[in-house]
Amino acid sequence: MSISFSSLPGNFGVEVKGIDLVGCGDDEIRELLHGLYKNRIAVVRSEHLSADDMVVFARRIGDPLLVPHQEPHPEIIRITNEGADSLNDKKGAAHWHTDQSFTNNLASITMLYSVKSPDKGGQTRFCDMVAAYNALPESTRGEIDALQVEHRHGVSIVARPGDHVPIAPKNWDKEKAVVHPLVRRHPITGVKTLYAITGTSQGIIGLSKDQAQNILESLCQHAFQDEFLTDYRHSVGDLLLWDNPTTMHSASPIAAATGSRDLREIRRISLRGRPPVFS
Repeated sequence: MSISFSSLPGNFGVEVKGIDLVGCGDDEIRELLHGLYKNRIAVVRSEHLSADDMVVFARRIGDPLLVPHQEPHPEIIRITNEGADSLNDKKGAAHWHTDQSFTNNLASITMLYSVKSPDKGGQTRFCDMVAAYNALPESTRGEIDALQVEHRHGVSIVARPGDHVPIAPKNWDKEKAVVHPLVRRHPITGVKTLYAITGTSQGIIGLSKDQAQNILESLCQHAFQDEFLTDYRHSVGDLLLWDNPTTMHSASPIAAATGSRDLREIRRISLRGRPPVFS
């Protein structure tokens, strides 16, 4: 059975069929990744994907970000609403952001595997930053293409209404700042895209805070229009992948679980670097 792609509900994203995540070859991996890069998010239905198998697959498409002293899988972060209430605690991933944009070593792909899924709620929202960039007037693209944005972990100067306060990594220097292009080229495809316009953006090099805020706010107002947005509702056995260079995302807040019907458990792996199959 060959790999096939079918559109997910919403404005973008694909479901991938015909790939065995455990036994696939390099050609199939490349085909999967090209489908991901083209469509921003991709879902593979893979029941009974073990933690070991998930880590092996992850290492075939990138370099996992490790969690120190976490055994037996330092690559995996367990996300759950068991005893955790992001709906009322107002902190965590429920804000528009791009993974690792506050670091120099940027995220490539993020993977979420759904082990348990609630009957309702817990979706992940996405914004297509390539489509948003392409829809800008040519004059605007010319004005912003060379701009460099300062990023720092914390609340962006253009945080979106309702965004939660992000949780800093352990022992992270909250004053550490890095600079990334406002418009990046995708490291594999070369496609131009807006990059991390909110989440960690704190200013634009060479401009005053007010000037930077006006430009970034205008881009946010443009990018977060309905036509550039979609969301995905996780089901048990789903492996969801998204392309960090060309998307922003936000977790939907969810209340603490009260039983099996509203319990969520997800395995998360965040990747960096060029996929080995493109080396």
